[in-house]
Amino acid sequence: MSKKFRYVYDADGLDEEGEKIPDIPVVYLVLETDRGRARGPAVLDTGFDGGLYPNIKVVRILRGMRPAAVKRLEHSLWGFVECEVYRVRASIASPDFTNVAPLGEVNVYTPTEPEFLSEEVLVGREILNKLRVRLDGQWVQIEL
Repeated sequence: MSKKFRYVYDADGLDEEGEKIPDIPVVYLVLETDRGRARGPAVLDTGFDGGLYPNIKVVRILRGMRPAAVKRLEHSLWGFVECEVYRVRASIASPDFTNVAPLGEVNVYTPTEPEFLSEEVLVGREILNKLRVRLDGQWVQIEL
């Protein structure tokens, strides 16, 4: 039996000229390691090749872990960025975290230089290509 999740897009506000920026498709994730748990929204980013690109909240639960690999990712603004790749247990969740479904282990691509960390967690194609995703400009619908 498949699990379904539905999320309203996050508002992105206005640009410097006062024009509305398109809203952002998000899902809610729970990430777990032996050290701790992080949970919250993550932006769907079909331009990101990897699994997850972390924010500082996610990096905190990786502290003390050994990376599974070191890889260079091509960033659209900064060129190649060296990342340590960590494996974490991930689940997709409803916005209130009452409904949760496991995704299994996923790769978290953590930049070795802190200035390359993102404010948002990004979900890339390593994960998205395993899901059925429907975007309509207002709602994200995910089916496992």
